[in-house]
Amino acid sequence: MSEHTSGPVQQAPQDDLLRGLGVAGGAVPDGVQGQCDLARAVTGADVVLLTLVGHEDPWVRSGAADLGGVPTTVDLRTSDGQAFGTLTAYAPAAVETAPLEAVAAAVTSMVELEAARSRLFDLEEVVARSEDELSRASGQIVHDLNNPLAAISMCLEIARDEVPEGELLANLLDRAAGSAAKLKTLVVSLSDYGQPAEPGACDLSVEVPALLADYEPLLDETVRVAGDLPVVALAANEARTVLGELWENATKFRRDDVDLEIVVAAEQVGDRWRIAVSDNGRGIDEADVERVLAPTVRLDKRVPGLGLGLAGVARIVTRAGGRVGIDSTPGVGTTVWFEVPAAAPAEHR
Repeated sequence: MSEHTSGPVQQAPQDDLLRGLGVAGGAVPDGVQGQCDLARAVTGADVVLLTLVGHEDPWVRSGAADLGGVPTTVDLRTSDGQAFGTLTAYAPAAVETAPLEAVAAAVTSMVELEAARSRLFDLEEVVARSEDELSRASGQIVHDLNNPLAAISMCLEIARDEVPEGELLANLLDRAAGSAAKLKTLVVSLSDYGQPAEPGACDLSVEVPALLADYEPLLDETVRVAGDLPVVALAANEARTVLGELWENATKFRRDDVDLEIVVAAEQVGDRWRIAVSDNGRGIDEADVERVLAPTVRLDKRVPGLGLGLAGVARIVTRAGGRVGIDSTPGVGTTVWFEVPAAAPAEHR
């Protein structure tokens, strides 16, 4: 029985990546099982195993319980070149390594995303210390991810150009490239989360239609503005970020049995304006209403994200001297509201 490998795997230390994954507890990042299933399908293997360095038992298994046939193995390496495991396909004959290497690239993206997500928990203590430290800490994580992510995307793009349209490997590479693109979006979200506050004021009656135009045609028949919108003490770009996050969140957690409806409304509460974004989506259980505003909390792991959407909204609004609240009924819908000070006439230009 021969074994084909892309190079020997060197023992990797139990670094931040593996500790951040909680490997000892057996946690598997979102999408990794699906990638192993895909590898088995495109290679025709009976079994595909993902095994971490320093661990005898497979971390992820796809296929039969019994091993048989010829093993073909590729290394799993972080974007800075550190080996952290292997991906092995057991088939009647040795398989091409290219499909396995494409899956390995996608798995690496998912693993590094999970490691970054774990590191975000440390930011909660940083938030309590100072805004400057938060910006530095989140900026370092973004920097650590951006360069390797660019390298992964470039390698996938080059590999894809070499594969004719319609082949199984082309589909596999497209999926891996999609995972990398999704990770890039999440890195941008993390970068935005760590930015310092910006003073300013904006007219929501102007910003909301402008933002809707950016989303056209995705939300042109979904978002409805009920009544007049005010001028608030919130920088225009931050107001657009808040509303965009709330609309996207409603879209992610829509129900399958009804057309999504989103309503934006405003009411004055003393010297503040309360802006409410209501939807007819899945809703949130009462026990989860408070915690969804905390960083990295994700109620449905099947929905991609870092868990920073609502946390980012709360952070922006709090920095502006406001507050955020949620009213929700499971199966009926959710209203996320935020209160911010009314802008003085001199503030708005």
